[in-house]
Amino acid sequence: MNSLRSFLFRLSHTTPERKASRTHLKRAKAGDVEAYLALTAHYLDLSLIYFGGCLHEPMDMRFARVEQVFTALWQHLPYAERVSDFEYMLASALLENTPDNGRITSAEALVTKLRMLQPKTRFAFIAYEFENWPIRWVALLMRIRPRMLHRLLSEARCELCGISWESLAEEERACLEAISVSLGKSPNLRASKELCRRVATFPRVSEIKALWLELRPELVEVRHRYLPDLSQRERLLGNILCSAQSTPMNHPPMMDRVVNTVHFARHAKIKVS
Repeated sequence: MNSLRSFLFRLSHTTPERKASRTHLKRAKAGDVEAYLALTAHYLDLSLIYFGGCLHEPMDMRFARVEQVFTALWQHLPYAERVSDFEYMLASALLENTPDNGRITSAEALVTKLRMLQPKTRFAFIAYEFENWPIRWVALLMRIRPRMLHRLLSEARCELCGISWESLAEEERACLEAISVSLGKSPNLRASKELCRRVATFPRVSEIKALWLELRPELVEVRHRYLPDLSQRERLLGNILCSAQSTPMNHPPMMDRVVNTVHFARHAKIKVS
């Protein structure tokens, strides 16, 4: 029943981009390196922004780390049965290889605050706010419920705005989490009116919501700070292509494949230098 429900959900919530990713994953697992490159291109920005949001380091070092991550993912690609499996391996690889030896301060205060977030919170925030991943995708990767994820996102937004989450009353936190949920949904007049009445009872929440909205243009600037230009992107993808062509795949044991068809849990940890 759960498998049927999942299949029906995919049919009703899929996008052309998601369909293309499934096709690329299937072909890449069969050894098509160019299909893997097409799959990789969807996640390149996320990886570069995540590492850029960890600490200050030379751009070439950040690019080299991303190249190594995607080369290792190619090596372990046969473990992935679904696109979400590949995304889980990517998220795990980014978190496993979070650099911790360097300067986190930046001339931009927002970048410094972003680097001070916990790695898992930083990844979830970047995936959702910077790369517009659906909340369901991010929650699936984090292995938590969407409601808990909205709490993490709300806390992150507050920290980036200079508001201590611990200083808020439980009712204020719950209200902010409801605002976070509403920001990720299509407008609903009735629900919006009810939320407005609820927010009106907490003056501080209204101020924080305004800060959240003011934060969005600054986040766009931070995102573009770490995006490569066209020539850099082509060079990085070219390096990944060459590395993948010379790196053999590791094929999982039959039992691992069986387990992963039900619950993606059997995969090797990816560690890069």
